Amino acid sequence: DTAQSVKEKFGRKLYNALLKGEIPDLNKILDRDDITIMKRAIFSTQRQSLPPVTTHNMIDDSNDPILNTIRRIGLFNNRTDRVKVILHPEFLSSTSPLLPLDYEEFVRGCHLGVFPSYYEPWGYTPDTSSSFPLPSLCQNCLIFIYISPFYQNGNKCSGIYIVDRRFRSPDESCNQLTQFLYGFCQQNRRQRIIQRNRTERLSDLLDWRYLGR
Repeated sequence: DTAQSVKEKFGRKLYNALLKGEIPDLNKILDRDDITIMKRAIFSTQRQSLPPVTTHNMIDDSNDPILNTIRRIGLFNNRTDRVKVILHPEFLSSTSPLLPLDYEEFVRGCHLGVFPSYYEPWGYTPDTSSSFPLPSLCQNCLIFIYISPFYQNGNKCSGIYIVDRRFRSPDESCNQLTQFLYGFCQQNRRQRIIQRNRTERLSDLLDWRYLGR
C-alpha cells in the first residue's frame, strides 16, 4: 500500500512536469512526507527475531518430524544461512489468502522439483512437472519411473535427476542427492533454460497414448 500510494503521487508529479515541458527535479519529486512514509514502511518490516520457518501455527509442533529436522540441523533463516526455509503445510489454492496460487502457477515459478521420498507408490509427480516444463529430481523406487522414458533418458543433461534409492545405502543416496542439488545450483541461467527445453521435449513422450499401451 505504501509503495502504491507513493507511486501514484510520483506519477502525478512526473505527468504534470512533462505536460509543462519541464524535466522534473528528481531531488524534489519526493517530498518530506513521502520519505517519512517510506521510512516507516522500512522500519515496520524490520524485526529483532528471526523470521519463522513455517507459514502456519502447527499443532503439536514439537513432535512434527519436518520441524524437528529443521531444528536439528539449525536452519532458522539467519541472514548468513545459505539456505532459507519456508514450510507451507497446506494444499495450494488460488483462494488462499496467504499464497493465492494454483499448483500450476506455483510450479511454473520454481527452478527444480525435488521428489526423493518413498511415499508415492505410483510416482507421477516428476512426470507432471515435466509438462510445465520443470526439471525435477526423483528416485528409482517409483513404479512409474520404470515405464516412463525417464528411466531410459533420466540424467542431468535431460533435466531429470534420478537418485538411486533401490541399490544404494541411505548415506550414498543422500550424497548423490546432495551432488545433484549442488550441481544444479552451479548452473547459470542459460544452462537452466536449456534443461527446461529438454525436459519439455521429454514430456511429449509422456502422453497416455503411449503410456497406456
